[in-house]
Amino acid sequence: MQNNSFFKLLFLVSIVVVFASCDKDFNEIGSDVIGNDHFGLIQDESKTVIAYNEATGSVETSNLAINALGYYNNPFFGKTRASVITQVALDTLNPTIGANPTVTKVELSMPYFSHLVSSDATTGDNTYELDSVHGYVTTDSKKVFNKIKLSVYESNYYLRDYDASLGFLSAQTYYSGATSDFDIVKNPNRLNDDADASQNDAFLYSADEIKTYKTVDGSQVVDTRSVPGMRLKLRNQFFQDKLFGAGASGKFINNNVFKEYFRGLYLKVDNSATSSELGSLALLNIRLGKIIVTYNINITSLTGIVTTKEMKFGISLGGGSVNLLENDYKPEYTSGVTSNANATTGAYNLYPKGGDGSMTIIKLFGDQDVRGYSLSDGPNGVSDELDELRNPIDGQKLLVNEANLTFYVDKTKMTGASEPNRIYLYDLNNHRPIIDYYMDNSVASNAKFNKYSHGGIIEKETESSIVDKRGIKYKIRLTNHLRNLISKDSTNVRLGLVVTESIANSLNSKLKTPTFGSVNRIPTASVMNPLGTVLFGNNIPSVDPNYAKRLKLEIYYTKPN
Repeated sequence: MQNNSFFKLLFLVSIVVVFASCDKDFNEIGSDVIGNDHFGLIQDESKTVIAYNEATGSVETSNLAINALGYYNNPFFGKTRASVITQVALDTLNPTIGANPTVTKVELSMPYFSHLVSSDATTGDNTYELDSVHGYVTTDSKKVFNKIKLSVYESNYYLRDYDASLGFLSAQTYYSGATSDFDIVKNPNRLNDDADASQNDAFLYSADEIKTYKTVDGSQVVDTRSVPGMRLKLRNQFFQDKLFGAGASGKFINNNVFKEYFRGLYLKVDNSATSSELGSLALLNIRLGKIIVTYNINITSLTGIVTTKEMKFGISLGGGSVNLLENDYKPEYTSGVTSNANATTGAYNLYPKGGDGSMTIIKLFGDQDVRGYSLSDGPNGVSDELDELRNPIDGQKLLVNEANLTFYVDKTKMTGASEPNRIYLYDLNNHRPIIDYYMDNSVASNAKFNKYSHGGIIEKETESSIVDKRGIKYKIRLTNHLRNLISKDSTNVRLGLVVTESIANSLNSKLKTPTFGSVNRIPTASVMNPLGTVLFGNNIPSVDPNYAKRLKLEIYYTKPN
């Protein structure tokens, strides 16, 4: 009996908890989840949205997780040359070198982002496809990337960790437009000076599996297999002098000393003479790069016999880095940003462009504030449209089910251009994501598409007959952001819209010259993405054929009985 009473009591407590939870979840006016469909809901697309453009100028590119390397001619935006300065670090501190070291081979290796397509069960060969490389032609259903000119130099510019002008209390900042600062101090002798043009003047990103061979019973067989990546031969004599010359004594004690002595590499890119108007650009994790120096030493036995032994010296591309961006933008883009920068009327076109490009600023509900509701009969610092949502004339509070911003792609302007997979909406006033970002824990097989409920992912054409499917639109849900504006009197902040390389990265990078009023930062994930897109804005005349594609705030809501 006691057990039965206990279980009855437990059941009653559970029921109370469930109903209390339901009451909390579904009865908070202005923030209710009614369901995922829109049946029986009121659709409102009448609220004002003002969206316009601002150029970012030079941006902070210190120590990015992902760096752009290459030359890309975007059909709409124009040309970008992306080069990288990177520090180096010893794999082994204070290594034992050996007697009479003689360098026989130096190779710089760096993996590309790729995914496995298939494997041959007979040969063991693997077929890969490269990710995040732009600029190619398709031949026999295979992507062939355009050639670039790639030069590797010794960098004599010391990358500081802290800013001396600020008393070494803040991290040193380097910007995308500082190419000349690094050019004037580099060692002018190219390190990848092999006679094979594919090593320098006609460098080609390749999806081929990398194989090494060994001899077994007189035949060459595969020894190792590696994912696609860069393999550059560097000049032996430079590393002979740098690592084993008289000046190297005492330089391997620790990496601070070594970085002062060998200040790093400068991977400088230009267009190739073989494809001067094309080129390709890849996104790379420079920190995965490695220099392997192979050298021989002499070993003398107890009987006086001298033999040769092969040794390895490992140097990683670790530590600080700077991504240098040189742009030759097309007039249509630069003039488009300028002419679509009206903060009062908004823009016909929006131009979110990564790197040191441009972004979009969005204001919800407009600027009109001529009458108040809860505070006064006159202006109260809140736009009239938002006041009407907070205090409907009929007195019935809104139950918001869903709210979206849908951005349609201007397919004409984007013809032939690589399109960013995702755009990112954030709180521009406070430089942080909106609440819908934080509340979305949806996970995809590809981490770049996590938080897919919040959205911003490109939606492409689906017709099977279309080979190169183009983007149609991007949709971003800001349901909870709107609920907070209506029911919790949250501040109606300006929103920023940029392209993004990683939805997980919500950090910010500095602008060299503050813009947008007092704003001096932009999302780092946008700096890492070299692509851009052209979207339709809000300021499209009703007689224009693209009027239906204008930017709108879509709100679905109901009112309680």
